[in-house]
This record gives sequence, structure tokens and C-alpha cells, in this order.
Amino acid sequence: MTKIIIDEKPLVPLSSGMLRVSGDATLSRKPKKTSNKMQLSLSGLETLAAAQVTHQGGKGEPFHDWYPYLEGFSSEFVKFVLAKYMPNAKKVIEPFAGTGTTPVALAAFGIDCGYCEVNPAMRLVVEAKMALGSAAMTRRKKIASRLQSISENLPTLVKAALPDKALQDDYKVNFEGSKFFSDAGMEAVLSLRTVNDEVAKEDKLIGQLFTIAVIAKLVICSMLKRSGDVRYKTEKELQKGIPDLVGEVSDHLLLISRDCLAADHLIASVGLITANARDLVKMESIGADGVITSPPYLNGTNYFRNTKLELWYGRFLSNGITLRSYRDAAITSGINDVGVAQGRNIVHKSVRTLVDKLSENAYDKRIPRMVAGYFEDMRLVLQGLMNSCKPGAPICIDIGDSRYGGVHVPTHEILEALGVDIGLEHIETLHLRNRISKDRSVLSQSLIVFRTKVATTIKPTPPLIDKPFHDVVGGEDFLPDWERFKGELPHQKEPYSKRNWGSSLHSVCSYQAKMKPALAHHLVKTFSHKGDKILDPFSGSGTIPFEACLMGRQGYGLEISLLGTAVSNAKLMRANEQKVRHLIDKLDSWIKTNKASSDTLREAEEIKFNGVLAEYFHPDTYQEVLSAREFFAENQSDSPEWHLVMACMLHVLHGNRPYALSRNSHPITPYAPTGDYIKKSVVEKVRAKVEKSLASQLPDDLSTGRCFQGDICSEWPSELRNIDAIITSPPFYDSTRFYITNWMRFWFCGWARSDYDTRANEFVESLQKKNFDVYRGIFEQFYARLKPGGLAVLHLGLSHKCDMAMELAKQAHGLFKVLDIATESVGHCESHGIRDKGTTTGHQYLILQK
Repeated sequence: MTKIIIDEKPLVPLSSGMLRVSGDATLSRKPKKTSNKMQLSLSGLETLAAAQVTHQGGKGEPFHDWYPYLEGFSSEFVKFVLAKYMPNAKKVIEPFAGTGTTPVALAAFGIDCGYCEVNPAMRLVVEAKMALGSAAMTRRKKIASRLQSISENLPTLVKAALPDKALQDDYKVNFEGSKFFSDAGMEAVLSLRTVNDEVAKEDKLIGQLFTIAVIAKLVICSMLKRSGDVRYKTEKELQKGIPDLVGEVSDHLLLISRDCLAADHLIASVGLITANARDLVKMESIGADGVITSPPYLNGTNYFRNTKLELWYGRFLSNGITLRSYRDAAITSGINDVGVAQGRNIVHKSVRTLVDKLSENAYDKRIPRMVAGYFEDMRLVLQGLMNSCKPGAPICIDIGDSRYGGVHVPTHEILEALGVDIGLEHIETLHLRNRISKDRSVLSQSLIVFRTKVATTIKPTPPLIDKPFHDVVGGEDFLPDWERFKGELPHQKEPYSKRNWGSSLHSVCSYQAKMKPALAHHLVKTFSHKGDKILDPFSGSGTIPFEACLMGRQGYGLEISLLGTAVSNAKLMRANEQKVRHLIDKLDSWIKTNKASSDTLREAEEIKFNGVLAEYFHPDTYQEVLSAREFFAENQSDSPEWHLVMACMLHVLHGNRPYALSRNSHPITPYAPTGDYIKKSVVEKVRAKVEKSLASQLPDDLSTGRCFQGDICSEWPSELRNIDAIITSPPFYDSTRFYITNWMRFWFCGWARSDYDTRANEFVESLQKKNFDVYRGIFEQFYARLKPGGLAVLHLGLSHKCDMAMELAKQAHGLFKVLDIATESVGHCESHGIRDKGTTTGHQYLILQK
């Protein structure tokens, strides 16, 4: 081991204040004559100030002060490691990116970086830094000017803004009983969120920069204090006063504005590989030239509790996502990270010795399990990094040791042993500085340097794909079209990219998370033939089976909700025009002669999501809506006519255009209404929509389809057999709660208030948040209903927290061959004006064959 001492005493540098490293390493930043890349040249000695290995060392640098990430280091440290160990690198991995110091520093030198980071608030910071740094100067100047304008007018903007109710509700769900802000402070945060959203509508990047300015100041302007871990301020500290949040954010916007003009131009590619660094072991190698990183220290820190306000403000604690879910995805490094699975697998004999000693001395029985879990996780990370790098690539890890109950935990030494154990070559360990533990004993910060072995080719973890697509019997039939699809993405090109492409019947009812008809069209075209029987067991609004029918296939669906079933069948089943009009006449007569029952009125009064239900309608219209709800329940049938009229009724129930019965509200998620109370006729609006839909029905020469209402996790209808292809899109892992975003329509379909708490647990979108075991039973149904050699094509969501394709491929093992997994950018997708549609970063295609 090489030890190069910066300071023998804690936090006190040597007289020179510099670390001298022998070798030919000197950094310079000179533009090449042929490009604008920064260069690393090697000559003489490289010196590094002691502070550069901490966050403090980067103070004053552009980007660095945007968000105070105390666990980070400076860009100078990145450059030091780069110059000494990998001066010719073209691509580097940073598996614990934090706020992006490493990727940003590398990008300034034209070095590509793939990174991992579980915390979505930190990913937002990284993305914003890269977006600004890679922007042209003309764009930067406009952003700087806009930020200055917002800063100057912020008090007025905040005063005029209404507090964000959704953010307030998320606070109650996540922090019930905790008071982190004064009343005025909370109102300021909620109003800032409203302003933030308006700014983001104008310009996404400026909206991100605004978010960063707020989250950087949330803790210091709250009743909390970041001192190691985040804690409540003492009475003495509170007496000093709490800074004004709006003023602090205004000042921070000016700082970011100045950086817009001063920051380096970032000229390399930076991208998220996967959120969880432990997942690198399951992925194909990216052929990196090296690694520069600082994993979480084994110091008991709860990294997500320390950023709980930032996660909350950024809407990363909404839709059922909790701090626990983030901790479970991160490296086990804090006591609160310890769950039932941590500490069961002892990965090295040195860990066993340490765990036994801690078990005798630790003040908390979770500490030994935390330590064992940490090294179990880090072994996986080391394996993933080894597999992701080229032979001979250096892996440089900044790490600190710790103490618990008087027992020293030599983290660097155990990581050295783990690295050697899995096949890495340990080059050296540099002692960077001394630190102080809580019991005042001396700890250290070190740089461990490994190298992947040159003599041995490192084989990545075997992929889940059983055979190349063209080697699978039956697969070759679809291979050319599938390869063409992946290469061309035809649904993104005209005329298919047009918003209104396809049959107008697709719009029989607005529907969140609806697949674009063009995508459904090309998936059906790619994976089936005319006359085939196609099934979508997550039918939703029926887009896939409807497109199948339009293309000469037999289209079938399965859907758990009455909402989706009605909308699907309004497209799939051909209604008789005379019977439809007769049903509307019956509705008209019913509304005129039947007032809503007391039970219906009581149930309606209990529905209070984005406002009291009655507030959405003129009083007379509200009474008609209540009566119509009873009519559809009383006359429910499986007839094409009932489904069509019901779907049209659900469409006109609420929206922001004249067709809607409600006051002005969103047509998909009914946000709190605005505008005048205008009396509208239910029958008049339904009839107009129905007549428009009748004109769009299937031509007579095409077969109709059918959607069955049923739970995909239960036995399927007997009609769904001998299926040629299942083409479907299950709920994305990070999707918003469908039953909440459609709360008014679910109510109209018969739900009472209690159903939102109980029946919601039956939905796959809820079940998969616990684990993906639910899909094993689903795939067994797939297997039972598909013909031999039949295909299952799944359109999935890739998010920062979950690789759905990989997780579902595991569940399909033993039943299906995994033919291919592909990922598509989501840049072309519409937002439909929805403020929070989850954190999906890509669309995946999982192709299975029975």
C-alpha cells in the first residue's frame, strides 16, 4: 500500500497545503488546434490541495455551488485522478454520481461519462448541469436573462400564486405530524412550487434550474439543519432566525444565472446507465476506460432522509413512492437502510470477523447487519464495474472508514480484499486526509485504485436472452420487420407522428397513459399477420385490439376497470345506431323523472380529491350527473350500445372545452375546477358525442372485437384461447395511480370512497410496487393461452428506479424465451398537460416467445 499523507492532524493540511504525488502527472487545459476539447497533458508533478477531496474544495466554481452536496468532492480531485491514472480515457463510469461533479468535470475535457444515481433529486441536478453546459452561448444568455428577471420579480410572483395543493397533500402523506416549516414558510414553499410549474411550462430547463434554486435552500429556510445528518434546529439556533426562503431562492437564481455565462462548455456525452449501481452486474459492458467514484461511506448516514425535503418538493415522494423505496434501491450504509434481507450473506472472511466483533460491542443490533449488507452490496458494485470496463482499466474509489461501539471498520481494507477476491488487481491505496469520528478517534479518507486484469478477458454476467432472434423457430418470420422497426421507429415519423393520426374513434374518451395509435399499429404490423388473434390483457382504452381489428386481425382485450372496458368496447363492438339512440332517449326520460337517491348523494359528498365533487358542476347539471350515474348502473349490460353511450358519457363528464359538463378542468385528470358555473344538459352533450362516434365506427367489412372485464391475476375468460400474439403495455413501474388520476370517472362507474383504498390494491400498478412476483402468474396465463411458438410483446417503462424489462424477463424464465430487449427514448411523447406523469426515462420492448 502506498500512503501519501496530506495531514497527520484532522483537517489540518501540511505547511504547503498540498498533496504531492510522484509521477508524470500535470493538468493543463489547452484547446486542441483541431477541436475545442480540453486536454490533459503529462509533465512534472501534480499537486492537490487537501480541501479538494471534500465538497469545500469546489466552492466558487461554476455548477459546484448550485446544490450543497456535503458528501461530494471537487472537480480538481476528479482532474487529479484522471491525470494520474487514466489520462487517455475517452469514456468513464461514475456509479455514485451525486450532483454530477465527476460527469461535469469529465465533460469539460470531452470525456464521455455513464453514471448511476438512485436519488432522483440529484439526477435532476446532474441533468440540468449537463443541459446548460452543453447549450450554445446564445441559449445560455437567454437563460441567464430569464433567471435574472424571475429573481427580480420573485416576491411578486410568489405573492400572486396559489399554494400547490398536490404538494401539500404529498406532505401530509409523507410527513404526517411533522412540522418542518413555519406556517409562512410552508405557504412560501407551496407557492414557489406553483411558480416553478409555470416557469417549467415556459421552458423545461429553466424550470429545472428554478427547482434546484429552491431545493438548495429548503433546509436552511426550514426548522431543520444539515449538520452531518439533517436534524431539528435547537431553540438557540431558532432564536437566530430562519432565513426568508423567497429571498434566498432569489439570490440563488442570480448565482445560477452568473454560472450560465461562466461555466465551461461541456462537449461530451453524459448519460444515466442505470439508477442502481448494483444493477451494473446484470448489464452488458459499455467498454469504459476507467472509473472515478465515491460510494456512500459506511457511516450510518441516511442519505434519503437527509434529502427528504428536496425529494418532496421535486414531487419524487408522490404516487405512493416513499423514502423507504429509495433506501431499498441504494447501497446499505445507514442503520435505517437495514431490512429483513440485509446482512444474511457474508461475502468475505474479514467481514465475518468484523460482524462477530460488532455483534459483541455495537449499541444497536442492526449495525452488524448494516455492515454485512454494505459489503455485500459493494461486492456487487465492484463486479459490475469490472464487467463494465475494458481490460486494464483503472477503478478509482474514494472511501472513508468508520467506528461503531469502539470497533474500527476498515472499509478501505475490506474493499481491497473484495476487489482482489473477484479478480481485480489492487494497484495502490492513497491516504488522502484524516477525519474525526463521533468518539473523537482519528479516521481516514483514502483513494483505492484497482485495475481490471489484462491477461484475462472478463466475461459479463450471462444475458437473459436465450438465443439471437434469428435463431428462434418462428422468430425469423418477424426479424426483418422488427429490426426495421428498431432502426426507423416508424411511429415517430410522419404521417404517424401527427397527433391526430388514426381513426377518430380512438378519441371516444380521453384516457391517461393511452398508447399512441401509431405505435400500436406498427407493433401489430410487425408481430402478426392478417387473420391472427391478438390479445391485450391490459386493454386500457383498447388502442391495441382496435388497431388489430382495423388491420384485419381479431382484436381482444382484458381490462380490470369498467372505465377501460367500456371505452375499449366502444371501439371494438359495432353498435346499432337505432338502439343507441333509443338508449339515449331512455337516459333522457330517466333524468327527467328520477332524482338521485340519498345513498348516491351521500357517496358523492364523500368524494373529495381535487375538490368537492359538487364544485365541478352547475347545481342543476350536478343533479343530472347524479341521476345519470344511477341510470347507467341500473341499465348496465354487455351490449355494444351500452358501452358506446357509457364511454361517451365518461368523456363529456369533465374537461376544459365546451363539450364538457364540468366547469373548466383537465380532460384526463380532473384538477380543481375554475371559471363560471354554466348549466349544461347531460343528454345534449352525450348525444352530440355519440353521433360523432357513430360516424367513426368500423367499416362493415372488418371484424369486430371484444374486451372482457376481469382481473388479469385471476382466471381469464374461456374465449381467450389459441392466441397468436399478446401485444400489451402493463402499467409502468413509475406510473401515476390510474384510479386517482381518473377518480371522477371511477366514481361515475360505481366506486364509493372506500373503494379507492381497498379495490386499488387489486391493480397490478399497486402490486408491482411491492415486487414483480405478480407477473409470474400473469406469464403462466400468457403461456396457457398462447399457441405454441406464440409471441408476447410487452411495451414497458424504464425509470430511474426500475428496469422493468429485466425484472419481467426474470419472471418469464422457464416459460418463455427472451428474444430481445430494446429501449426507446421518450423525448417524442406528449405530456397532455399533466403535471406529474412519473419518472419514466425510456420505453422498453420485451419480446418473448412460448
